[in-house]
Amino acid sequence: MRIESVALIQAVRLVVTVGAVIAAPVLFVAGTPLRRRMLRRYYREDGSGLVSKEDGWVSPGYFVVTNVVVRALCWPSEYVLRRLRPA
Repeated sequence: MRIESVALIQAVRLVVTVGAVIAAPVLFVAGTPLRRRMLRRYYREDGSGLVSKEDGWVSPGYFVVTNVVVRALCWPSEYVLRRLRPA
């Protein structure tokens, strides 16, 4: 997504937040593994990355990964995974 319009960026942020609220039951149960898988996909060696300042574009996945609501809804599954994994 090209960084040209602030209104478009705000619209994507709103859609991500609303989508997170709608998908809240799924994020409570499996949010952390899904979020980690998304981050691995973007940060692998041949991945496109989340932000390219040189080209002036941002991936919509950036807004998913950095969204406070998504992070808060993924927290319960993060807590459970920490408790289940051996130290």
